[in-house]
Amino acid sequence: MAIEHDLQEFILQNNDTLSNEWVKLQEQKFTPYNASAEDTSSEILEQNRTFNQIISGIFVSDNVNFSAWSEQVAVKRANRNIPLHETLENFKNYRVVFWEWIMKFVRENENSISLEVLGEWSRKVNSCFDHVIELFTIYFQQVSDARLQSQQQMIMELSAPIIPVYSKIGVLPLVGEIDTYRAQMIKESSLDKSTELKLEHLIIDLSGVPIMDTMVANELFQVVRALALLGIQTTVTGIRPEIAQTAVQLGIDFSNISTYAHLSQALPVIVNEHELS
Repeated sequence: MAIEHDLQEFILQNNDTLSNEWVKLQEQKFTPYNASAEDTSSEILEQNRTFNQIISGIFVSDNVNFSAWSEQVAVKRANRNIPLHETLENFKNYRVVFWEWIMKFVRENENSISLEVLGEWSRKVNSCFDHVIELFTIYFQQVSDARLQSQQQMIMELSAPIIPVYSKIGVLPLVGEIDTYRAQMIKESSLDKSTELKLEHLIIDLSGVPIMDTMVANELFQVVRALALLGIQTTVTGIRPEIAQTAVQLGIDFSNISTYAHLSQALPVIVNEHELS
């Protein structure tokens, strides 16, 4: 075990040299770890020094924990939009640098190290790097998934921006093409937002929608039906001739839904009815 302690001490004594050697390698490859990146050289060096301190322990202990370090670095990389493949490439590069320094130690102590011991060190180093890469990928993916979920929520809110225009009256102006996925988001968001705003009447304005297929038209009709179940009246404005034709072909019954050609026509009528009620 004495030779393993000597190897650990050798790595720690050369910690700065290993880290500097690795950073210079990244600068030569023009990766996100170079001076132009948001990460500063000092921060990268400090992260690598910490990694060396941790990994050097694998030669004298079987209970080395890389979780905290992997999570901290993964979160920073993900938040700075550094591609995962770039970071994994740098893990690969540092594995080479790290093993070269082990071989320097081996050459200086060749009479004290058997092939069996060298093989065991190789197994430990490769197993350690693989484990760290796995942990890093997991934490990186968690940040990416959370960000994607947040972006999807933002898209959902922007896809169905209900605007309160009067007491318990709101307008949902839809703009642009609507596919099935967006129609589903509109349905979910409009129901939640209408309930949150305690609306009694929602005006869905389609004047900014150029065209929609039968599936999307049906989804929007489901919105109207769902709102009715919540006790919210619905008025549809701005229906283009193409959309009207699609609705007719689909067999959607608008007989129980008030419709207007323009939002400007519907709003005064609805507000007036609301004041009289």
